[in-house]
Amino acid sequence: MIYFTCKAQDLTTIETSRVRWLECAADYALAKDYWKARGTELAHDTWTKAHEYGYQYAAIIEDGRIVSSAGVLRFSEACWEVAAVGTLEDFRRRGYARSVVAFVTAYILNAGLLATCSTSDDNEAMTATVKSVGFQVIPKDEVWWKYPNLPDF
Repeated sequence: MIYFTCKAQDLTTIETSRVRWLECAADYALAKDYWKARGTELAHDTWTKAHEYGYQYAAIIEDGRIVSSAGVLRFSEACWEVAAVGTLEDFRRRGYARSVVAFVTAYILNAGLLATCSTSDDNEAMTATVKSVGFQVIPKDEVWWKYPNLPDF
């Protein structure tokens, strides 16, 4: 795993006007279709539980469907994680992931918290995206926060 943090002074200014928060109840159908397009079934129970455990999602919506999204995992009083970042294949390389990541990162930083992110060692796209927003790689031995034990969704 690669771990990142972003502080307010490091956040890059990026256009985020197309990004909006998804509502747990009102936007389930959009989310379900988006997850299905990415190869995963999203049960209503899973969507609801994710929100109950501190996830909130933001997205870019085009023609009535989500094309890119990112989540915030509220797991600590000191930092929140940028999580569940993805963009539909036909919409990649347009800066959409960068916009949703910047949007949720600004939200975290505006709450006065440290923004964190993690990804697998081989996820070059995610690494490039978060670095372009202002995240810095930190050594694994400097990861002081603890991720919660989440239930199986």
